[in-house]
Amino acid sequence: MLVNLARRALLQARVVLALPTAGARTLLRPSSTSSESRSFTVSYLVNACGLSPESALSASQRVCFETPSRPDSVLGLLKERGFSPTQISDVVSRYPGVLLASPDAILLPKIEFLRSRGFSDSDLARVISTAPRLLARSLENHLRPTLDYIGDLVQSGEDAVAAIKRCPRMLYEDPGVLLIPKIKILRDNGVPPANIGHLVLYHGPIFLTSPEQFDEAVNKVKALGFEPSKVGFVTALHVIRCMSEPLWRKKIGVYGKWGWSEEEVALAFRRHPWCMAASESKITNVMDYFVNEMGLDSLHIARRPVVISLSLRKRIVPRCSVFRVLLSKGLVHTHSLATSLIIPERRFLEEFVTRYLGEAPQLLDLYKEKMGLAS
Repeated sequence: MLVNLARRALLQARVVLALPTAGARTLLRPSSTSSESRSFTVSYLVNACGLSPESALSASQRVCFETPSRPDSVLGLLKERGFSPTQISDVVSRYPGVLLASPDAILLPKIEFLRSRGFSDSDLARVISTAPRLLARSLENHLRPTLDYIGDLVQSGEDAVAAIKRCPRMLYEDPGVLLIPKIKILRDNGVPPANIGHLVLYHGPIFLTSPEQFDEAVNKVKALGFEPSKVGFVTALHVIRCMSEPLWRKKIGVYGKWGWSEEEVALAFRRHPWCMAASESKITNVMDYFVNEMGLDSLHIARRPVVISLSLRKRIVPRCSVFRVLLSKGLVHTHSLATSLIIPERRFLEEFVTRYLGEAPQLLDLYKEKMGLAS
């Protein structure tokens, strides 16, 4: 019941700057719009906050002051909390009004609350410099219930912190708009709570869209043959939401140049969704190596698309160089190539290098050379 009440409260949450007194409201109101105060503001933004003259002039349209007292206090607080000059500049340029907020009454309680929930000072510097307007949110009406709701979704306070660090806007945006409608879509389609939590924890930015676009992406993933109850569904949803339709079609075309049909691309995507997240140049380079250097049929890769995601320089070339020697001596078969590429390095060395040093003593040196580790 308490969770439901909190969620209803979240739906009514609005952007507010919780000011304790009328006097504080007066302090936060721009003190003057005169040319003198605006000139002082621009100068302060450039010299004390590190803004460019152009950014300072733009920011001065949103904040104006005649003395440095309050802004100095704000900058002092940020510096004490470990904000770098660049992060301070980012905060001020994105949310100039922060310079007129009371450090003790407005800013510090929110910072201390977030620290009490597990954010370090360096975490807060990164989160706030990315989404500084979260400092304008009410502590009790927004920050606390939003953090609680995210924690409920990912099933721990520690993971809620991790999710927000990956997508700071989740803490700023109204969850009644950003999260709740899309969580409902996922639940209505049979996505389990644990997989929803995985999506929130690792792929938060996919929620930065309208419910209609989100629902469209969910339906597209289902149409491609993914089962909503499986974790692969949310991985595929992330890949599709991060890619425009023209780019999706372009990547299908890249695979098509290597002889894959659209059905084979769809099958590879179902087996390993990340194969469509690779850049066009990465796809081309990996396919070129396997087909033209290793002599493989391109459809061999379609059946094992996980290899598309591997590093060409650090994984594919060094291991394939070893594998090619073993293949030439009849010590391995082509069907074990994918295994040699995806297993951990220790196991690879044991099963494909050390094991065959008697028949091919050059293997270890070859591997080190290709890895750039040769002495």
